[in-house]
Amino acid sequence: MEVNSSFDETYELLFPLIYRFVSLRVPKSDVEDVTADIIVKVWRGLDNIEKKTALKSWALTIATHQIADYYRTHKRKPLIILDETTKPLPQEFDQSETWATLLSVGEALAKLPPQQVNVIQLRLIEGFSAGEVAEIMGSTQQAVDSLLYRAKKGFRKLYQGKEKGGRVL
Repeated sequence: MEVNSSFDETYELLFPLIYRFVSLRVPKSDVEDVTADIIVKVWRGLDNIEKKTALKSWALTIATHQIADYYRTHKRKPLIILDETTKPLPQEFDQSETWATLLSVGEALAKLPPQQVNVIQLRLIEGFSAGEVAEIMGSTQQAVDSLLYRAKKGFRKLYQGKEKGGRVL
């Protein structure tokens, strides 16, 4: 991306990624405002970024800090909004099992610590490398790998507890 890029170009490039990232971390009513604030901060700081190839990682770093600022001012616990999950496409058969799976996944994610949800989203959903995630989270690659391992293990335990009908506290 060019240093003198227009705001619209920056917005078009980053909005989907930032919106997904923010929508898992703040209440639905504030997602668009927080996303817009992040994109404005990224656009204003484009002159200061050294490697334009790392723009998305840098933008997610800013997003992480902006979300922390949001919770400092709002004093709320991070939420995963279940009605924002990807809805399956309409099909002719009963989708109750699909919806139950989505709700179960959402409930399991909601019980994980925020850092573990972050690493799952960035590594497994967004596809960032461990090095990129380490840069975004202000950590080391080894710490990210370890955190991802613990996140997968914790998610598996919570999710399988739901599948077996057991209660995991």
